[in-house]
Amino acid sequence: MKIRFCFLLLLPVFMLASCNKDEGIGGSSSLEGYVYKVMHQDDNFSFRKDTFPAVREDVYLIFGDREDDFYGEDVKTDQNGLYRFDYLRKGDYIVYACSDFVDGHKVGETKNVTVHKGLNRADTIFIHGGKAYGTAMIQGTIHATYYHNGDYRDEGPGVGVRVYIRHAGEIASFDDIRAGENGVFIFQKLLPGDYVISVETEDRNTEKVDVVNSGVIRIGETGKIYIIPETFRVSVSV
Repeated sequence: MKIRFCFLLLLPVFMLASCNKDEGIGGSSSLEGYVYKVMHQDDNFSFRKDTFPAVREDVYLIFGDREDDFYGEDVKTDQNGLYRFDYLRKGDYIVYACSDFVDGHKVGETKNVTVHKGLNRADTIFIHGGKAYGTAMIQGTIHATYYHNGDYRDEGPGVGVRVYIRHAGEIASFDDIRAGENGVFIFQKLLPGDYVISVETEDRNTEKVDVVNSGVIRIGETGKIYIIPETFRVSVSV
């Protein structure tokens, strides 16, 4: 279960007592657990992840076992990712911390737990963040044929050829890169949606520039590299 919000309405203890006959503040039980942060870094082109204790991270407790039971408490984790709620009554609770997406929205990573007498431990919560979290990549290849004054000179991987990306249905590109080793290019940190990739090609005789477009590339699943199967073939005047 995930919570699509990451805020908590805190009510005074006397209001909680009037709203809840079971779960809430006023008991002698405790709940603790750990939060770990999974970082999805960009510029590694492999969606490699690093995991470490989430330090000073907000952890929220809902009194009850439904997402619409908003009232509760929040604490921060320590340097080991440990959090603890004290003075709880026995009952069912939801504990959660928030993952951060690259577009700014947050999602609660939740654990349901039943609190009994004494010290209780919740399953470890793993939250996610980093510039590559919730994104995908598009990868393609360019093959270039080189001409000089209309005469064939050479051909091979289109290293250094500039590549453009735009949203499908739009004219202007929002980013561009140059193809690297073996003529391969990769656009990173793409949100779900429809995209078109473009490269420029030159007429071997007139050097007039034209554009070669891919088809529409639909990103629906994040954490994935979408590979364009067809190689872009361009002509370059040198």
